[in-house]
Amino acid sequence: MSALMRVRELMRAELRRPAPRYLTAWHLLGGVMLFVLFLEITTGILLMVYYRPDAAYESVLYILNDVQLGWLVHGIHRWGAQLLILLVLAHLLRVYFHEAYRERELNWVIGVVLLVVIGAFAFTGRLLVWDQVAFWSTDAVRRVIAEVPVVGKAILYFLWGGTELDTEALLRFYVFHVGLLPWTAIGLVMIHLYLVSRQGLYQGTRSSAPNPVQTYSEVVLRGLIWVVLSFGVLVTLAVISPVELDGQADPLVYRSVKPPWYFLPAYGLVKLVSGALGVALVGMGVGGLVAAPWLGRNSWVAWGIGMVGIAAVALLTAYGWRW
Repeated sequence: MSALMRVRELMRAELRRPAPRYLTAWHLLGGVMLFVLFLEITTGILLMVYYRPDAAYESVLYILNDVQLGWLVHGIHRWGAQLLILLVLAHLLRVYFHEAYRERELNWVIGVVLLVVIGAFAFTGRLLVWDQVAFWSTDAVRRVIAEVPVVGKAILYFLWGGTELDTEALLRFYVFHVGLLPWTAIGLVMIHLYLVSRQGLYQGTRSSAPNPVQTYSEVVLRGLIWVVLSFGVLVTLAVISPVELDGQADPLVYRSVKPPWYFLPAYGLVKLVSGALGVALVGMGVGGLVAAPWLGRNSWVAWGIGMVGIAAVALLTAYGWRW
C-alpha cells in the first residue's frame, strides 16, 4: 500500500470515530475564526502586492479601480476584519457563560490578548487607506493618548513616531499591520490550539440532554457548511457594500468622525470621562476581562458579572453612537 493510500485510510478511520456527545455547534466557532483569520492574511498579502505606503491613497484607488477584482478583495478584507472581531467576541462570551474557562484560565487570557491583537489589526489597518475618515478617526485617538501624563508622549513616539499624525505614523502602522501583528496572532493561535489539544474541550457540569451519537465526519461537515456560509456572507457584503474612499487625508481640513462599531464602547467611555482617567478606565476594563475567570469562581457571581459587563458595554456603545 502506498503512503497516500495509508494516509487516506487513516483519515477515514479518524473521521469514522465517534465524537464527544457534548460537542455542539458552539464549538465550531473556533474553526470558523481560523478560516476568517486565514482569509484575512491571504487577502492582505494580495493587497500588499499593489499597496505602497509612500503613495497610500493613490495605491488604494488603483486597487479599487484598476486592479482586476481588487475592489472585491479589498471588500472581503474589510468585512472579514469585522466578522473576525464579531466571532472572537462571540467565542469569548460562549466560553465565559458556559464556564469553559474552569481550569483553563491561561487559555482564557490568551483569548483576551488575541482579541486585543485583532483590535490592533483593525485600528492600524484603518489608517492605511489614508483618507479623511481614516485620518481624523485615528487622530482622535492620538489626541486622547497625548493627554495621558508621563507616558502619553512615549506611547505616541513608539506608535506614531512623533506627537503628530503624518506619513511617519502611516509607515509605522503599516509595519505593525503587516509585519508584527500577523506573527503575533499566529503565535497566539498556535499556543491556544496546543492548550486545547492538551486540556481537551470543556464538558461542563450543567444538566442538559446529551446530543445524539455523532462521528467526526458529521462534525467536520457542519464546520465546512459554516465556513462556506461565512465566506458567502463576506462576498455578498463586499458586493452590495463596496469600499468607498473619502477625500485624501488633509491635516488642515478637520472632519468629525465616529469610530467603527467595535470601538464605540471605548469611544463612549472616553467621551463620558475624558482625559487620562478615561484611558485608565479602558485599561481597567481590559484588565477586568482578563481577570474574569478568577472573579467569577461562583457560577452565580460569574453570570452577574457577565450581565453587568454586557449592560455597561451596551450603554457605552449607545452613548458613543449618540455623541
